[in-house]
Amino acid sequence: MSEDKKKILVLSAAVGAGHTTAARALVQACEMEHPEAEAVWIDSFDLCPRIYGRFYKGLYNLLAGRFPHFYGYCYDTLDREERYEKPRGLVTLIDRLFFRRFLKRVEAEKPDIIVCTHFQPGDVVSILKPKGKIDCPVGVIVTDYYMHSFWEVKDADFHIVSTEEMKATLVEKGFDAERIHVIGIPVRPEFVAPTDRAAILKKLGCVDDVPIALTVASGWQKRGPEVTVEALMNTGIDMQILAVAGSNKESEEKIRALKPPDGVKLKVFGFVDNIHEMMQVADVIVAKPGGVTTVEALAVGLPMIAINPVPGQEMGNCHYLLRTGAGVLANRLGSLKYHLRTILGDKARGARMRECARNAGRPRAAFEIIDLLLKM
Repeated sequence: MSEDKKKILVLSAAVGAGHTTAARALVQACEMEHPEAEAVWIDSFDLCPRIYGRFYKGLYNLLAGRFPHFYGYCYDTLDREERYEKPRGLVTLIDRLFFRRFLKRVEAEKPDIIVCTHFQPGDVVSILKPKGKIDCPVGVIVTDYYMHSFWEVKDADFHIVSTEEMKATLVEKGFDAERIHVIGIPVRPEFVAPTDRAAILKKLGCVDDVPIALTVASGWQKRGPEVTVEALMNTGIDMQILAVAGSNKESEEKIRALKPPDGVKLKVFGFVDNIHEMMQVADVIVAKPGGVTTVEALAVGLPMIAINPVPGQEMGNCHYLLRTGAGVLANRLGSLKYHLRTILGDKARGARMRECARNAGRPRAAFEIIDLLLKM
């Protein structure tokens, strides 16, 4: 145990951006509000054989990206009504083969508390407690809006979830209600900081009296970037479109070649580091309901039109948006245009959805989680 500062060890697995983003948010929150404590972040894949990390992440990306319906089938099949007992012998064998360096590093850190933003390091670290290698609480933050069986880390001392429904699911399976905390998914501190709307609009080259639709590259793959953005342009209402292509230069060039109709202003961006500013001034976001995008949109009260969700956790996120009234699902271009017209064209509906998004968001979740950990 640390003799000076209380040490929080944050463990992640770089499978998708959401788990690492949540881990980073926890470290930042600790640094900002708790100088008396120390948060150390380790990703399990940084300390395992490269071939295993590439296989694990490659398999996920292959199934979710190229065979999404098969991925969804596997996701649903492995989700159990009863409590999920993972095969301990297999887990132990994998630990010994691939995570020896990772486990030694965790042991060497001598943490006061461990929290995992992915179930994989939670399962791996659980081998240390029975051996007496660590003597501290180990918890798991569920970074989805659906309580899949994979998140049921048997030996975890506590779980942190986003909704009372998720807590009820765990309790029904025999987990102790006193050890399940409903707080939310950690979001980066910049989504909590005060903003100057006028300054952001000026920076982006936008005006305040025309609605703004934000769309990002993650949702464009199914039909192609130019098809999706062109659909946004041709809804029949005046708007400003912020299209973020990320690092995909081909997509960026295709969108820049589009000719927006009168009344529509198209602003095209490549990779950006100010997506939080764009979200804070936008009136709606059109994107895949991935973990990071969904959490960040809700944190700033931004309604979402969800497109092309991958069966599995993205559909779980989508269902959460629909239940809370913070978003809609558009599977077809006609549906996309309809929802965009009604959200931007009907001020009352847009205001209701923004209020729902604000109610569903937990912008200070990272800070609240750190507060909880330091009290344990």
